[in-house]
Amino acid sequence: MKSLKKISLWLFALIFTINISIESKAQSSNNSDYKIYFTLREKPEQNAHIVYYDGVKLKKFTPEGRSSRGENSPSISSNGKLIAFNTYHFGGWKTAVANIDGTNIRQVSKSGNYSGVPNFSRDGKWIVFYEHENGRMGKRNIFKIRTNGTSKKQLTRNSKHHYTPSFSPDGSKITFLSARDGGNYEVFVMNSDGSNLTNITKDKSHESAPSWSPDGKRIAFLSIRNGYLNLYTVNPDGTRLKNITKNEEKKSNSFIQTSQSVDELSYLYGTSWSPDGKSIVFVQKKGGLQKLFVINTDGTNLRELVSTPGNQYKPFWSK
Repeated sequence: MKSLKKISLWLFALIFTINISIESKAQSSNNSDYKIYFTLREKPEQNAHIVYYDGVKLKKFTPEGRSSRGENSPSISSNGKLIAFNTYHFGGWKTAVANIDGTNIRQVSKSGNYSGVPNFSRDGKWIVFYEHENGRMGKRNIFKIRTNGTSKKQLTRNSKHHYTPSFSPDGSKITFLSARDGGNYEVFVMNSDGSNLTNITKDKSHESAPSWSPDGKRIAFLSIRNGYLNLYTVNPDGTRLKNITKNEEKKSNSFIQTSQSVDELSYLYGTSWSPDGKSIVFVQKKGGLQKLFVINTDGTNLRELVSTPGNQYKPFWSK
């Protein structure tokens, strides 16, 4: 009987240990797959700063020698080793790159013009961003540059502003926002050398915050249509438009885009896909504040990402 009791206790301990081990690995896996960087402004009088949420805790990104105006608009390289962002560290809003731990911060483009909203190519060799023509007041055009600050190339030339560029996963195309076809801002796609610019939305409403799915087959964006702000996805050629959030059916409208607010939309609002392509994080208003929400691409399981004081902007979903 004593021997049987010892065996029973040993089996119980073994099963308990295995369960703990499995639970620990599952939590670790969830954390590593669930890291969303974003800009947080906790109070109107405070500077914005970059934070990230790993599914459990909210943590700060603190670069060496933080600028007096803070940082915003993070983008993470696909290997998770580098972060690109906007900073006042170099005088005026400029595009910078640093190690993911905030060390070795450096200005990417040496131009004195204001620039911002950077995004890496998947191979980490290039960054695409917008830059003003003249200081901080000129028209914004799209540029790309090697991550080490060489081989800068202007990709758009037009009398209208261009915003929020990002590379397709294979690096062959770039999506961005522009009003070059009229008064409203629409989603465009072009080749990564700046050729073959194509308007893929062609709607009278303002669009904002385009981003690529991980497989490059869909582009997410925000748009106000029929009086309601919604999250949409569309093929890169403009076909198969899909309304994901369907706020008009729910009679729930949170924010109306206007031409006066499109400048803020370029660096406040955003969309970003999960690495597995099954979910999208995006900006929506709640209680008069910008907050981050996550939704499955089939329109199910809408939920707020994480509760914080103040406004949450410009998300980037990293591995």
